[in-house]
Amino acid sequence: MTERGRIVVVSHPNVVPHNQRIYVRLAELGWDVKLIVPNRWADDYTPRGFTPQPDEHLRSTFARVRIARPGAIQRHFYVTRPSRWLERWRPDTVFLEQEPFSLPALQWGVACERLDIPWGLQGDENLDRPFPWPARMIRRWLTPRVDYFAARSPTAADMLRRWGARGRIAIVPHTIPEWPLPPPRDDAGRPFTIGFAGRLVPQKGLDDLLAAVARLDFPFRLLVAGDGPLRDLVQSADIGKGRLDLRPGLRSAHMPDVYAEMDVLVLPSRTTPTWAEQFGKVLCEALLCGVPVLGSSSGEIPWVVHTTGGGRIFPEGDVGALATMITGLRDNDADRAELARRGRAGVEEHFVPAVAARELDDLIRSVAT
Repeated sequence: MTERGRIVVVSHPNVVPHNQRIYVRLAELGWDVKLIVPNRWADDYTPRGFTPQPDEHLRSTFARVRIARPGAIQRHFYVTRPSRWLERWRPDTVFLEQEPFSLPALQWGVACERLDIPWGLQGDENLDRPFPWPARMIRRWLTPRVDYFAARSPTAADMLRRWGARGRIAIVPHTIPEWPLPPPRDDAGRPFTIGFAGRLVPQKGLDDLLAAVARLDFPFRLLVAGDGPLRDLVQSADIGKGRLDLRPGLRSAHMPDVYAEMDVLVLPSRTTPTWAEQFGKVLCEALLCGVPVLGSSSGEIPWVVHTTGGGRIFPEGDVGALATMITGLRDNDADRAELARRGRAGVEEHFVPAVAARELDDLIRSVAT
């Protein structure tokens, strides 16, 4: 293995171990990886906060650093002097898993500029939405100075160019878990199961999913893995011949077994003036577990589905088209099996952490070594 150099990664997504797998794979390529994460974080599932934990392979390279505003994705900031960490570790490059309009990107980017260290940012935004003036000023100052960008989708890459990026841009997909294929399931006597996984919020298109399944003329189970403000709506909905199975509070480790209960996963996201689906990680997770997917035309869903070959797209908001697609898959076991086979192969080819690590490695080495 050729030694690549040392990289410092500053990342709030790495507060959970399965998001760190790309850096385990990056280390296997020869990089000496140092991870900096917030010392405390909060999310929809743990609003009171939690202490981040390292992947077992990264314990010796994992630093929790005090922040203010845990859970504020773009507006948290580190209560430390970034240059102290960079002078201590003397990296060959720094990768900030932050957007170019965020406070932590400004903090660490300024330090990289002062110390003349090549550095990169991620780009996830796929809508040119309005930002408050402080975010616009941060973006205007940072974007032309960044040496490289890990764009999370082709649309995000185009957005970075529109915002004035001069550094190299490459598509480095979001990290997904590394799960083995669940064991074969016993379908005897089990109703056809339509799955949804994610936050129960309006932009995920839950109204459309509930309306579509209410049109189905066969018995089914609607398995909803998630929680959020629309929980009461889901629980009280009339879904016709279906039975609701709601599973709130699940963590990542539970999801392979949950996906294994599904015959199809549906992601019916709806675009808003300020948001379009930026990836749809549940699509890749379901495909990794051998479950075909149906997704709306919002944001990057078509890119993920077409790249993997594991599903079909319906126009967002078209309840009738969704109901027809669900019925078609229910009536064709061979079609479901073929989509599942292609989808898993497509995820392994394009979206697993080892692939993302190779893309990030190529990107960094083109600039920083």
